[in-house]
Amino acid sequence: MEDPVKEIPIVLKLVTAAINPEIQTAAVLKYYAPDVRFRHPFCAVSSAPDSRDAMLSVLQWYRILSPVIRGDVNGVTYDKEKNSIFLDVTQTFHIRWSPLKPAPARLVIHLTLRPTPAPSDPSKTLYLIAEQEDFYHPDDLAALLVPPLVPVMRLALQAATFACKVNARVFGALGYWRVRDGEGGQGVALRPEGEPLPPVGENEEWELKAKKND
Repeated sequence: MEDPVKEIPIVLKLVTAAINPEIQTAAVLKYYAPDVRFRHPFCAVSSAPDSRDAMLSVLQWYRILSPVIRGDVNGVTYDKEKNSIFLDVTQTFHIRWSPLKPAPARLVIHLTLRPTPAPSDPSKTLYLIAEQEDFYHPDDLAALLVPPLVPVMRLALQAATFACKVNARVFGALGYWRVRDGEGGQGVALRPEGEPLPPVGENEEWELKAKKND
């Protein structure tokens, strides 16, 4: 890739939703580093001299499982200094043998890029994908595999939140992680007047200076 932000949505479609295996293979060989590393909730590829072959196998099986894959890139965040890209993606994946209606699943893809000289013109820089990490919420994983379980998973997440609220109050009353008065250095008053607060972090300090300059 010469322009990662512009090209990455096309690359994503080529490697996950190619119309034939030849196009998919050519895209993986072109855009992934030979020693690529891959992390996914269901599988992982460790970096090795020939790990790109394992990455290709994962993507091929992914395509075999779902004859119809749609991936829409909602947003791209590129950190040029760190050669890092975050993609906000909405994907529809339907298992070939499943009678269930597919449901869209949202995920975040983190790509680490590796700059390398272009073979045809060393003065130009190309970017290969050296590492890929796919992140899903639990309900989005359910949408990927068993769409009818999505409401059940979301209900379970809400139940877990309710349990956190109850446990926080119960254990707080028992003395665990209880809010204390700011006197005697035991804590910080919720509405301090004259009491020093914790030191400002570097990011916060930069934001305060920016506001003063404005």
